[in-house]
Amino acid sequence: MRKSMTGIATIIVTYNGSRWIKKCLEHLFQSSVSSDIILLDNKSTDDTIEILSPFLEKIEFIQLPSNLGFGGANNIGIQRALELGYSHIFLLNQDAYVQQDCIAKLHSTALENPQYGILSPVQLDSSGLDFDPVFKGQVAKHYSPDPDMAIKELSNENPAPVIEVKFVGAAAWFLSAEMIRKTGLFHPVFFHYGEDNNFAARAQYFGYKIGIQVATAMIHDRNARDKTKFLPIKLRSFPLHQLLDIRKPMAIAWFVGYYQLNRTWKKLQKTQGDVYKKEFLEIRRWFFDKLDEAKEIRKELKKGFR
Repeated sequence: MRKSMTGIATIIVTYNGSRWIKKCLEHLFQSSVSSDIILLDNKSTDDTIEILSPFLEKIEFIQLPSNLGFGGANNIGIQRALELGYSHIFLLNQDAYVQQDCIAKLHSTALENPQYGILSPVQLDSSGLDFDPVFKGQVAKHYSPDPDMAIKELSNENPAPVIEVKFVGAAAWFLSAEMIRKTGLFHPVFFHYGEDNNFAARAQYFGYKIGIQVATAMIHDRNARDKTKFLPIKLRSFPLHQLLDIRKPMAIAWFVGYYQLNRTWKKLQKTQGDVYKKEFLEIRRWFFDKLDEAKEIRKELKKGFR
């Protein structure tokens, strides 16, 4: 793949993404600022590969031998982008459709605000008329305008000032290569969910900020999240993220993580009984039997690039 003049690589990980991937790519090709696309497929079992066939001359395609999860597949794409010398990397979900000016505004914002290692556009729901509910919950303390007013602002010609947030999900992350070289890659202990929380915490540990560019957006084309169905995911990933959060001293990280584990488990028991007891006991081991391993991972994360 010949590197574009912009120095931007867009990385997409697909897994059974036939419903979205054509539209995702078409929106990228219509961007006012181009980026080179590195697409990695996590061993899809649907017709994703057939749908990708007409696009293969325009992108770099990597077929993975097995499903490596969100973090594992993105790590391969990120390493490839770094080897090729890209200055910025745009991680984009397969079910995300960017506005025409999205990459341009994120890029100019990143160049003018290098202290922001992670930038996200506004994330809209599938209708494009309201915020994605998960995004809304993540940034509400820092950015919670009326959706109609916010959507009107998206037509602004120039980027808006960055709004700093504590965290925003990795459905559309614009990253500086410099930040990645200091922070490291997604940690393999997280297969799917929790890896972006852990990565963002480490970026902040190394002195970078996280922000949203409110003058542009992408549509996150997914169904509204059922909170009861999300509880098992929260059980498997969030307590461990808290335990491995190197922004916190070990004792506080242990307490916060263990409290979250037990609180989530009690909520699950009310609706599911002991269905997820095996998962609960496995995560609980990190706080006792595998605590030394957790301590070693924390030391490793503090060293930065892996």
